[in-house]
Amino acid sequence: MIAVGTLAVVVLAIGAAVVVGLGLVGRSDDTPAKHLDAFAAAWTKGDDAGASRETDAPARALAGLRANRAGLDGAPVRVAALGVANGGSGASSTGRARVTWQVPQLGAWSYTVSVRFRKVAGRGWRVAWAPTVVHPKLTAGTRLGTTRTAQRRGRILDRAGAPLVEARPVVRVGVVAGKVTDPTATATAVGQLLQIDAKPFARAIRIGGKQQFVTAITLRPEDYANVTDQLKAIPGVQTVQGTAQLAPTKPFARQLLGGVGELSAEQLKRLGSGYAVGDVGGQWGLEAAFEARLAGTPNRAVVVRNAQGAPLEQLLRRPGTRAQDLKTLLDLRAQSAAEDALAGVGDKAKVGLVVVRPSSGDVLAVANRPVADTSDRALAGQYPPGSTFKVVSTDALLQAGAVTPDTTVGCPSTVNVGGRSYKNFEGEGGTTEPFSTAFAQSCNTAFVPLAKKLAPDALTQAGTRFGLGAKLALPVAAYGGQVPQPADLVARASAMIGQDRILASPLAMAGVAATVANGRWHSPRLVPADPRAAGDPLPSGVVDQLRSLTRDVITSGTGTALAGTSGDVHGKSGTAEYGSGTPPPTHAWFIAYRDDVAVAVIVEGGRAGGAVAAPLVARFFSALDNGVIATSGTTGTSGTTGTTGTTGTTG
Repeated sequence: MIAVGTLAVVVLAIGAAVVVGLGLVGRSDDTPAKHLDAFAAAWTKGDDAGASRETDAPARALAGLRANRAGLDGAPVRVAALGVANGGSGASSTGRARVTWQVPQLGAWSYTVSVRFRKVAGRGWRVAWAPTVVHPKLTAGTRLGTTRTAQRRGRILDRAGAPLVEARPVVRVGVVAGKVTDPTATATAVGQLLQIDAKPFARAIRIGGKQQFVTAITLRPEDYANVTDQLKAIPGVQTVQGTAQLAPTKPFARQLLGGVGELSAEQLKRLGSGYAVGDVGGQWGLEAAFEARLAGTPNRAVVVRNAQGAPLEQLLRRPGTRAQDLKTLLDLRAQSAAEDALAGVGDKAKVGLVVVRPSSGDVLAVANRPVADTSDRALAGQYPPGSTFKVVSTDALLQAGAVTPDTTVGCPSTVNVGGRSYKNFEGEGGTTEPFSTAFAQSCNTAFVPLAKKLAPDALTQAGTRFGLGAKLALPVAAYGGQVPQPADLVARASAMIGQDRILASPLAMAGVAATVANGRWHSPRLVPADPRAAGDPLPSGVVDQLRSLTRDVITSGTGTALAGTSGDVHGKSGTAEYGSGTPPPTHAWFIAYRDDVAVAVIVEGGRAGGAVAAPLVARFFSALDNGVIATSGTTGTSGTTGTTGTTGTTG
């Protein structure tokens, strides 16, 4: 009897234990709080699929979580469950969570969401999915996104604050991608008319959104007027009026000021995370060198987007840094005169012209041709200076006491030095004549024998006094020249007339003219922040003689093309051999100064400095005197071929 009773008690005890155990499972293992914690943990880990399984609508939840994360540019999220009200076990329970996104380029963004729960048959409690689980402002068909709005790009100003580059009217020629039935045909027709590469334009049309305006090219209004009728005949072509940062005309200091266009993948990588595909930036010149200053950083925001991707409401704004203007030391009037001087040289001519202020080294103007070439030969070109270097070699002779302007020298048609024969390029001179006449007539055969009167390093030292060989600290590429010590007497004889291994840019040779004008060399400067440097003053007696000699070039020598120019103009011509051939081809040079303005010009492949380059300098001074100011009207397209989509990043 006792055994049976004991067994009954044991059975009852076991039964009670089972009932209690089942009751514990029902109370603690399946609660809204548990699933809110699990949902928050999975979402935080980036496991959108895992988080969606904690909801009552996994498929819709997964799509929503992924769309919103993508809309915020892949931002990581940290979600902290803040608890469940009403005991966390009934249908009326409401949970709360703190959501913190780390949005790229915007930083941390936090807010609180309310979460409801629903009991699902066979699954127990689950988070009741709704767009408000992600953000309280979301509804069906909307999602989070980001926008980027570029700052209005800064202007480039001249020394007095006059705009050189500013927002000017343009016409963007392109198509609405979804309205083009044959992208290849349309792109080909546009390409042939406007001389652009049709392939990237066609590709951009094919991949563009239906409502996206795809730009083929941006034109100045005067250029668009020339092709309006032809463009209207091309199926699908449309135009959009707008503005772009441009100089007054396409040629205007183009190589120095630079251009703005769509950034390449390589440029985006170099510029860093502040930029995105489709952004524009400086491509060369000052626009590229001062990209950060001129562009600023974009305004960024988190927005609610509709199903078509259009922003509906701004939720968070992070202002960027404003773009700043760039003040240069250029002079609008001088630059306009430089452009006028080169206006008639022809489309294929390769010319560089630079103007500096002798008293400070400030670069007042930089002009180059051809217009389409972005190479800045005026600042960075490397050429033998030819007879313009005779200013430097004359300084060496005068300081060595080897000659005076009155010294009688020979100027035969040819002369032999160290076994090499030399002849004259400009002005034959006479059998004998004063050194001043030989200088004015640029008599090579008078100069090369005088190499014997100089120390081996005399020309190198003289070059240094005129800034040749200086390392220039400018924001764009610039070449200060070189005057290496000649290897022997023949090399020294060639160096006397700017040959051998001597090289210089127009900028460097403008510095030579400026040194005569001011009496000492000043390093060139493009913007106020550029460092100041100056050479030692030349002996006053030498300066006076050089000024007299360079004046004779204008009045009775190879620079008579400037004889009619107003004022006290001084100069020196140059005809520099380069390459090979019999005879070898030549570059044409002329350097000059008047008052506090010095100029140098080179015409690649020009026949002779006095005949080809000097008239360009004369035209520059004439335009300067007449106050010529560049205005829009020069034909040519502006900007670069490329495509654009909607402004900012569509996240």
